[in-house]
Amino acid sequence: MLSRILVAILGIPILIYIFYVGGFPLLVFSNVIIGIGLYEFYKMSEEIGNKPYLKIGILTGLLIPNFIYFSNFLENKINLFSPLIFIFILIMIMRMGKSQIENTSRDVGITLLGIFYISVLFSHILLLEKLPNGGKLILLIQISVWVCDSAAYFVGMKFGRKFFKEGLSKISPKKSKEGTIGGILFTTITVIILNSLFNILDVNIILILFLGLIISITAQIGDLAESMFKREFKIKDSGKLLGEHGGILDRFDSMIFVLPVVYNLLKIFIY
Repeated sequence: MLSRILVAILGIPILIYIFYVGGFPLLVFSNVIIGIGLYEFYKMSEEIGNKPYLKIGILTGLLIPNFIYFSNFLENKINLFSPLIFIFILIMIMRMGKSQIENTSRDVGITLLGIFYISVLFSHILLLEKLPNGGKLILLIQISVWVCDSAAYFVGMKFGRKFFKEGLSKISPKKSKEGTIGGILFTTITVIILNSLFNILDVNIILILFLGLIISITAQIGDLAESMFKREFKIKDSGKLLGEHGGILDRFDSMIFVLPVVYNLLKIFIY
């Protein structure tokens, strides 16, 4: 419990500062999350016999946020999938050169999956920053995700399985439908309040309600997605870097899903 409190006390102010300031600090932060996240993902996968290209996967994953930051992404000089394309071809050439046939789809697939799941998805944080009020928007998303996680937990503890006897999913048996509803409700309220206080998005209330709903649902899907991987890999936590909080993926699993979904929705409906 003490380590959880210390991580929260030290980590939350740092995150708020990085998200609000943006720029190079946000790039460094993105590299740290992606690099460690990829390492955790590949090491987890090795627990059931997978043999991902760990070093190549991490280096390729780190190219994506840096390409976004240092190149004119919005003019389509490069896209998020360019590193994936080239690394896929490179790995296939390497395996052909060694005549490695067995488990090709497994090992190449898990390497590319890690890059897409962690690097491509999380790198959208740098694209969000480019939007009007980008720093405030990222903060709104992160705070909403925290509220969703906390509300789902506490509502689930108090009311879980009192109205719905079955849990939410076999992937994470402790989660309840009541907790999910609580997460959706409190997240949507949080988005409305934060947007009203800080004038982040100049849109009507219907779109704000929709945004809150999407953030809460996507955050819980992201949490379940990581749980699904951990169950497949037969481990409890993605790592031990954050003590009782687990690993980097355990803390940012929801954000990994929410960031690209919110970015693309905003580009479709607002910008």
